[in-house]
Amino acid sequence: MTMEIKQNVLDKIAGYYLKGLNYKEIGKLLDISPRTVQRYIKDGECKQLKQPKTIQQRAIEMHKQGFSYSEIGKKLKVSKTTVYNWHKAIK
Repeated sequence: MTMEIKQNVLDKIAGYYLKGLNYKEIGKLLDISPRTVQRYIKDGECKQLKQPKTIQQRAIEMHKQGFSYSEIGKKLKVSKTTVYNWHKAIK
């Protein structure tokens, strides 16, 4: 891989990682293995820029954006009651 192409891939990986995607999702988007994505993130020190959000944090942010508990539950693959309990615990 040439330096320009590799840098382009690293930039894309960093961008996707900072948006909150996991290794597997990034790998599918860029057609590379999740392990390669993990190695590039570690070498590129993306983790120091931003830690991935927990599922609870993502649920709270989605609720602030106007999603209903059931919509959030479907997207995050948890029950709407769980989403409600997370939101209630923060209040």
